[in-house]
Order: sequence, then structure tokens, then C-alpha cells
Amino acid sequence: MNQPILSPGQVLVDRYEVINFHAAGGMQEVYYAYDRTLARHIAVKIPKAGAKDRRFRRGAEMGARVNHPNIAATLDYFEDDSFTFMVEEFIFGRDLHDRLSKDFLFLDPHLAAHVSHHIAKALHEAHKAGICHRDLKPSNIMTSVDFSMESIKLTDFGIAKLAEAEILAEMELFAQNEATLLSSNTLLGAVPYMAPECWDDWKGAGMPMDIWALGCVMYHLLAGVPPFGVGQMAIKNVTLYQVGRYSISKPSWFGMHPDTRELESNLWEILNTCLVVEPQERPTAEDVIKRFNSLTYAAGQRRVGRIATYPIKYIAGGTAAAGFIDEEGLGGNQFFHASNFYGNVQPSVGQKVCFSSYPGVPSPRSSPILLLR
Repeated sequence: MNQPILSPGQVLVDRYEVINFHAAGGMQEVYYAYDRTLARHIAVKIPKAGAKDRRFRRGAEMGARVNHPNIAATLDYFEDDSFTFMVEEFIFGRDLHDRLSKDFLFLDPHLAAHVSHHIAKALHEAHKAGICHRDLKPSNIMTSVDFSMESIKLTDFGIAKLAEAEILAEMELFAQNEATLLSSNTLLGAVPYMAPECWDDWKGAGMPMDIWALGCVMYHLLAGVPPFGVGQMAIKNVTLYQVGRYSISKPSWFGMHPDTRELESNLWEILNTCLVVEPQERPTAEDVIKRFNSLTYAAGQRRVGRIATYPIKYIAGGTAAAGFIDEEGLGGNQFFHASNFYGNVQPSVGQKVCFSSYPGVPSPRSSPILLLR
């Protein structure tokens, strides 16, 4: 990696004190910093090489037009002849790509509905302001560190124009040499969630591309993988999907849990409407919000533990498809039934799980129980 532009302790415009380098993407560097004036921690974002870039300014202006709990706030912008940066709300959490890679195999219907609903809220607010994200993917969705993922925030609206130019340039290179895809982190990350019309006319693609991406993210949450695969395979499968020669399959666990069959069916219907080939036939973000608002799903606190007993053995002989979970750090037995266990394998002792707990006699009852990595 190239040497970071800013150094710890450096103070920008006599106000923003850099604490440390936080992350880098294809278009920007991000720093964890402290706002001396308002006594709060913030994120400082700088475009490549720190150079002045009108697209970066335009992106900051777009980000500042949206104010919503599910969108990272744009707080300030500065530029002179040689240097430019943007200040955003710093989100203490992890991005959804990281959570899916390290914590979750997939999400149960309740948690998937919660996450997807909040992403849709963010898109609706942005689209109302006339702003298309253009690069919606799990790595641009921040979550709180808890396993309930109580807080969901969509990021990088503020660099939408910069992302647009970067992806368009790399798409043009890909058309000349397909090997470009494997060397471009920006394009490689965007492809699994990119609507088919983007390849025909990137500049003309609009808000329906965000809806397509939402459908792809929803599928990823439920199945643990993007609907069309990754890399060049995703491009091929989307092309086949356009002509009816490729279809997406329901996750293998769909229909196995009586309590959530209706919710599974509703989520599947929503994501399929998002993945309609013709952009004008997809729902608007407002339409999607209305669908989510009509759903019933549990968004309670999730705890973490390990399966301590499974199955339960009766003294008189035989077993029951049920068991107990030991909650990490607290001990105690949480009762569960296998019908409420969401995993790609059967429950077994030692598995790490997250779960919601409810009062019960003689033991608290747990549901749903989601297998973790």
C-alpha cells in the first residue's frame, strides 16, 4: 500500500485532528479523526492523492442533501488549490461484507428483513432527494457490532460521482481486456450487484439500478452468496438471466421452518420484484418500503452462545429434537427446538449461535437460533 496522505497528529484547517489511518478504497482514503470545535470523532475522507477533484465536491454536495438515520451524514467539505477533503459521521461498526465473511453464514428471515428494511429506507430517502447511490453493495453498508445489527447505515453517498467515474472507466477497460476485472477491486466488488442496464449504458442507468442491487443484497443475506456469483461468472449469469436461461434458486433452508414460511415467501417476492430485467418494471424505493412496512418480523436483541445439549434424552428412553444453549459470559441454559434452528447443517453440541431469548418455564425459550461461523 502507498504511504497514507495524512499522519497521526496532523490538524486540518485548525480543527480536525487526525488520530489514525482507518481504511482505503479505490477512490479514497479514510481517517479516524477528532473535531476539536464540536468535541466529537469523525471520518475524514480524501480522494486519491489528495488532489482537488470537482467530482468529489459534487459528491459531497449530494451527500449533504440527505439527512436520515440510515445514511452516514456528510458534515463538512474543504478544498483549496492543492488539497481537498470531506468530513463524515464516523460509524463505530463493521461493514456488511465483513459480517457475512466472518460472522454469518447467512441470515434468518427475521434478521434479513430487519437489515433489508433499513437499507430500503436509506434508498428511499436518497431517491426522494434525487440521488442515486450507484454502488450499493455489502461493503458500503455499515452495521453496529452487535449480532442484532441494530444500527444499519448506508455509506459513500458522498462520493457517488467519484464512484460513477471510476467504475465507468474500469468498465471501458474491461470491454477491451477481461483480465482488467480481476485487477480492479472497485469493479470486482460492484459486479455481483450491478444491474444489467449498467453494461449497456452506465451513464443512463438511474435509480432502478439501486433497486436491483437491493435485490442482490437481499439474496446474499438469505443465501450467503450473491445471486449471480462473482467476477466474470456474475456477468455471464446476468446475461443469461436477461434471456431466461438462468434462474435464481431459493435458499436450501426455505420452507423448513413453519414459523417463518410466510415471511420467507414475502421476502422472496420482494427480492424477485427488485430483480426484474426491465428497469422501468422494478418497484420504486417507496414501493419497496411499503412492502416491508406490511411485514411482521422480530427485531429483538440477539445474544451469543454455544449449543450445550442436543438432542435432549429422556430418562425413559428416546430423544427430542430440542436442546439447550449456554450463553457466552453468563451461563445458564436457554431452551430451543430444532424447528427454530437456522443452519445449513443439523444442530450439534459446540456450535456457535446467536439467538433471541424469551421468558419460559422451567427455562427461557430461544427463537430464532442462527448458526454462526
